Amino acid sequence: MTDWFKVLEDLSARARREEPPRVDVSSRVALRLSREGPAPAWPMILFASSAAAAAVVVLSISLPLVEILTDPLSAFVLMAANVLP
Repeated sequence: MTDWFKVLEDLSARARREEPPRVDVSSRVALRLSREGPAPAWPMILFASSAAAAAVVVLSISLPLVEILTDPLSAFVLMAANVLP
């Protein structure tokens, strides 16, 4: 029967003796990044403006509902105010 801990210990000792390859790619990465143009900003601006417009619509719809939730009798007062001359 093989002692697996001994095998792993031998493999780790061999791995510690190996030298990793010395490769410097930072100059190529910097060159590639300098050649790329900036991403267009208009899709994000379009998305943000449409989200803001949707938020304004939701807010304008929900303001009367907030009043009813905070004061349940206000709905009756508003209905009575519409009936009175």
